Amino acid sequence: MSFQVAKTGLMTLIQDYGRYGYAEKGLSQSGVADEHAFCWANYLLDNHFNDAVLEICFGGIELKALSSSYIAVTGADLGFKINGVSQSLWQVIKVNKGDVLSWSRLIKDRGFRAYLAVKGGVKSALIFNSRSVNARENIGKLVKEGEIIPFDTHSHDIDKRCVPEMYIADYKQDLVLHLIACYQYDQFTEQQKAVFFGEDYQIDPASDRIGCRLIGQKIEQVPEQMISEGISYGSVEITHEGLPIILLKDRPSIGGYPKIGTVFSLDLAKLAQRQATSSVRFRLISLVEAQKKRKEFNAFFGMQL
Repeated sequence: MSFQVAKTGLMTLIQDYGRYGYAEKGLSQSGVADEHAFCWANYLLDNHFNDAVLEICFGGIELKALSSSYIAVTGADLGFKINGVSQSLWQVIKVNKGDVLSWSRLIKDRGFRAYLAVKGGVKSALIFNSRSVNARENIGKLVKEGEIIPFDTHSHDIDKRCVPEMYIADYKQDLVLHLIACYQYDQFTEQQKAVFFGEDYQIDPASDRIGCRLIGQKIEQVPEQMISEGISYGSVEITHEGLPIILLKDRPSIGGYPKIGTVFSLDLAKLAQRQATSSVRFRLISLVEAQKKRKEFNAFFGMQL
């Protein structure tokens, strides 16, 4: 029926796929940062793809199971243990009443966001039709010590299956972000585009769930700031300083910097696991190719919003 939080980590959030249909009211999309790990965790448990999970950043959290259930832990390797015994990720695990689940540490090049899914999903309060927490907008709160995290009780057994190795993400790989050109793309000169696509950028430690800031060669003479307009998940703004910001799940609903394009959504899941100073590059992708890959992913996980 529930977990109790014995120790809080640096940042643990309840997240589902996101909050849709409220941008006109100024609310951001929110939702899980790494949808690849999120979808596999729910898929392993035969959950609905939108069932809420715990997004555990950097580790340090400890949970006590107040009832038995089945779980799946995917995403970053944060030293996950049950009763002090290390556990494999990306598989179904049975937990018994009284078990202590812990994520102890951040491991270099192993990602930094782990996902804990439980059979039936986390049952926190729905706010604007979503359970997702957005600290910037004061929608929900970080998980805190002593909190009870409810979930449905299921008496039947679940097959102990695992994710095929070919689908388990490798967070040590160099990251190429595929960019879909937007309507402002042609406002950038060929020289500016050459800098953008030719640079090996590094992730700024100041990045967060609002946006990923990149460090590298500056793009000179960036087009002037625009009148603010609606901005999408993955939009790449180029600031007056000539450096890109990739807008993420907790971004504002409008922005005024010029945009060179939008990062393909499935690549953003990979970006969500790259630690500060990791290297990223950009490469163009056609809208048709991006739509094909997205359609295949959505169909496999039964995603319908």
